Formats: sequence, C-alpha cells, structure tokens
Amino acid sequence: MTDKPQTEQAEGSKFNLQRIAIIAAGVLIGLVILLFVIALLLSTAGDSVGNIIRIIRDLVIIFLALEGVLIILGLALLTLQVARLVNLLQTEVKPILENTQETVKTAQGTVEFVGSNITEPLIAAGGFFAGASVLVNNLFGIRRALKHIETEGDHE
Repeated sequence: MTDKPQTEQAEGSKFNLQRIAIIAAGVLIGLVILLFVIALLLSTAGDSVGNIIRIIRDLVIIFLALEGVLIILGLALLTLQVARLVNLLQTEVKPILENTQETVKTAQGTVEFVGSNITEPLIAAGGFFAGASVLVNNLFGIRRALKHIETEGDHE
C-alpha cells in the first residue's frame, strides 16, 4: 500500500487523466495538420495525383453525409426515449408519489392521535404515581422515624 491519503491519490490520477487527454488532443491535431500538408503537396505534384485526391475527397464527403444521417437517427431515438421517460414519470411515478404523500399524512395523523390520547395521559399517570409513591415513602419514613424516636425514649 501507499502512504498517501486517498484524496491525494485521486488528485494524482485526475492530473494523469488530464495530461493524457491533452496529449491525445495534441496528437490528433498534429495528425490533421500532417494529413493537410501531405494532401497539399500531393495536389501540386501532378494531375494524376490530383484526381486521386478528388476521389478521396468525394468519398470523405459521402462518408460525412452518411455520418450526419446516423447522427440525426440517433437524435430521433434519443428524443423518443426522453418522451417515453416523461410518459413513465407521469403515468407511474406520479401516482406512487401521491400515494406515498397520502400515507405520510395518514401516519402523521395517527401519531398525533396516539400522542394526544394515549401517550400524554400515560405520562401524566406515571408522574402522578411516581409522586404518590414518593409521598407514601416519605410518610412511612416519618412514621419509622417517630417510632424510632419513641423506642429510644422508652429505653432511656
């Protein structure tokens, strides 16, 4: 194991991930510039090379058009999925939430009823009986003390 805390390890891995992303972007930009320079040199080299580059250009345009069609289809599917999610939320989740709120209100009413009609009287009765118990113990304590004083007075 290492002696670095987890936060320092997470920051170190984040820094490494950021560094990798910057390097990858730089390599990609470099490749695009290199391809542009090669295409520029080949287009000025001769007529036959220019025809090849035009064909490649046309193929890239066709490829990009097909990619655009795929992106539009993907966006359409995404829109459809979002619509289905909204429908699911409205038809299933909303009634569940409403039932849950109703249950919570019922439980709150039950707790208030139990608290005011059962718990408070029990606490009051328990307090009364505790006070009565202390009173009785004190009375018997006074009797014992008086008895004890009378018995000592008789022994003298």
